Amino acid sequence: MTPPLDTLLEGLDATHRRVGVLLAELPADAWARTVPATPAWTVADVVSHLASGDQAALASIQGRLDRDKAPPVMPLDDWTAAGVAAHAGEPPEGRVADWEAAADALRWHLATLDGDGWRARVPWVVGPTAVRTVAQLRLQEAWVHGHDLAEAVGAGFEVDPTSLAWMADIAAKVIPGSLSRRGRPHPGAVIKVRLGDQGEWLLAGALGERPAPDATPDLTIEAEPLAFVLRATGRTGGQPWRAEGDQALAADVAATLSSVS
Repeated sequence: MTPPLDTLLEGLDATHRRVGVLLAELPADAWARTVPATPAWTVADVVSHLASGDQAALASIQGRLDRDKAPPVMPLDDWTAAGVAAHAGEPPEGRVADWEAAADALRWHLATLDGDGWRARVPWVVGPTAVRTVAQLRLQEAWVHGHDLAEAVGAGFEVDPTSLAWMADIAAKVIPGSLSRRGRPHPGAVIKVRLGDQGEWLLAGALGERPAPDATPDLTIEAEPLAFVLRATGRTGGQPWRAEGDQALAADVAATLSSVS
């Protein structure tokens, strides 16, 4: 169930504040630590990655993104590596300042949008994407990498209800695209996802399809919301859900599920 649009900025602001508090409390020696969830990067690298991602999101929304130097033209791994490399050698305080400026600028611009602005489609990692979805992905990116940083330094990292609602929404809605982009579409199939108090979603088994509201699901997946988000973002493995119905479809959902973009 998609949350009300007017709460998206609330969640983005809450998550940015949570990340900011975490960064402000990091000891000096933490910045060089390897982040287990992204072992090629240090804590400092992840902060720079967050900054470059928010800068790119704002550039895309404002029509300034250089499409020849961004996905899908440029491979995603090369793009993210370039964003981190651009900040090589910067001290921690410079990286924090860059991220804070990028995060603030993104939120401030989003706050000026009307309904048409939120619905507009702009270039993003997997192709033209609604601005609302780009904002959801940036919220997810900030919270998940904040969680990664907290894990690296042995700190706690909670999630507020609004941010969790928006992350659960995107984690469920990527299922049709994940199946199709990874070569395992199930045309005509209907999937119901229930994520506790976050609600439920009725989804197609292939990109570009939309089941009727009263369609009978071929597969029903039930999971705890945060566990599903962490699985969709690649932070956990296995199948942290109960799946009833088409088990071949369930296996393909498990093999392809990814909300990272």
